[in-house]
Amino acid sequence: MNPHMDDHNQQDQEQPEGIHQPHDTAYKYLLSSKKLFVQLLRSFIQKGWVDEVNEANLEPVPHSFIHPDFKKKEADLVYSVQVNGQEVLFYFLVELQSRVDYQMAYRLLLYQVEVWRFWMSKQEEKKTKQKGFRLPPIVPIVLYNGKRRWTASRQFRQVIAREQLFGSQLIDFEYLLIDVVRYKQEDLLELTNTIGAVFYIDQARDKNELLNRLEQLTDIVKVLPEEERDRLFTWMDRIVSRKLRGSRKSITEFIHKTGGTTMSLEQTLDAIERKAKKEGIKEGMEKVAKRMLAEGVDVSLISKVTGFLPKQIEQWRS
Repeated sequence: MNPHMDDHNQQDQEQPEGIHQPHDTAYKYLLSSKKLFVQLLRSFIQKGWVDEVNEANLEPVPHSFIHPDFKKKEADLVYSVQVNGQEVLFYFLVELQSRVDYQMAYRLLLYQVEVWRFWMSKQEEKKTKQKGFRLPPIVPIVLYNGKRRWTASRQFRQVIAREQLFGSQLIDFEYLLIDVVRYKQEDLLELTNTIGAVFYIDQARDKNELLNRLEQLTDIVKVLPEEERDRLFTWMDRIVSRKLRGSRKSITEFIHKTGGTTMSLEQTLDAIERKAKKEGIKEGMEKVAKRMLAEGVDVSLISKVTGFLPKQIEQWRS
C-alpha cells in the first residue's frame, strides 16, 4: 500500500518555526539501516524496479557528496544495488530547509556528477576505456519535510531557459520526491511500519498534536521488530525532544508503553560522557602514581593515595 498525497491537507497553513527542521543526522541515521531504506522505497515509491531492491543486494557507499556550503542544511546517503544484474546507485538527499529550493534539480546534477566521479575512481582504467563500458544509473531521491508545498520543478531541463527550442540536445533527468507532510494521516497509520510512524510523528504541528499522535502509535510501535524500535527511539530522542521543548517525560512514558526502556534512548550520550570522565580521572591518577613511584614513595602509600593495587604499581616499577 502506498500513501497518497493529501492535496487538501490543512498543513499548508503557517506553522511554528523549527517544527519541521530536525537534524539531518537523525534521518540519515534512521535510513542507514538497509531494512528501513528498503521499507521507505516500498512504502512511498510506486515504481516497478522497487520490487527488485532488497537488503541482500543493497550496499551503502561510505561517502558524502554534499557541497560544504550545504553541510548544515542537508545530508545525503548513497546505496548501491544490483537490479537485473546491473549496478544502480540511489542518491538520497535529506532536504531540511523550510523553504522550497528551486535550484534542487541543478544541485542534484552536481551531486550526481560527483557520485560518478567517485565511482569511476574505483574502476580499473582499462575497463573504463572499453567500447561497452557504461556508467551506472543514478536514481536521485529527495526527502523533504518542510511546511510549504514543494513547487520546484522535478525535471532538470525545466530549469533551463528556452529548453523547448533544443529538444534532445539538452541533458535531462527527473528526481523522485518524498514530501513527508503531504501524506494522509490514515495512510501512514495503515502502513503499520517504522517509516510510516516516523512520518506520522514528523507531521505534528505542535506539542498537543504530537502527544496525541504518540498515543495513537502505541499499538503499532509495540509490535515493531526490536532493532527498528531502537532506531525509532533514537530518532525520537533527536527529533521529538525538540518538539516537546525539552520534556522527556512524555517520550519516556511512550517508550515504556511500547516495550522499550529509557536506557535504549538515553545511554548513547550519557554513558559515553560518564565513561569519558571516568577514564579521564583514571588516567590522571595513573600519572600521579607513576610520578610518586619515580620519587621513591613507598608502594603501599601510593596504593592508598591513588587506589591502584600494589601489584599494578610494582608492574609499573619494573
